[in-house]
Amino acid sequence: MGAPSGAEGPLGPSRQGSVVLDIGPHAGALVVYTPAGLAGAEIELRPAGGTWQGHHTAVRRRDVPGHRCHAGVFGSLPPGPYELRVRHDPGTWPVLGAEVVAGAVGELTFVAGGAPAAP
Repeated sequence: MGAPSGAEGPLGPSRQGSVVLDIGPHAGALVVYTPAGLAGAEIELRPAGGTWQGHHTAVRRRDVPGHRCHAGVFGSLPPGPYELRVRHDPGTWPVLGAEVVAGAVGELTFVAGGAPAAP
């Protein structure tokens, strides 16, 4: 599966130290790992049970020492429960739930047609 239509297309890789997180007592962050085929797609997020308002991040290849992965990063979110989906392709990918904790970086992995997998 390629990036859903409407996505910007694959972006260049993100290198170590290129993502800024604003976390603390007021906010947490969330890293969403995806298959490589979603490079360039957008992951959309909403408060659990809320409406989709277009808050999204791009999936990019992330190069870190000794490892390469694909992920979208939400660098500062108020704590609480959230739902995520692949924007522009809600039928292929599941809506997943995530809990954002203040002062922490949570991780979630998208798996096509099923439940999330551990990163």
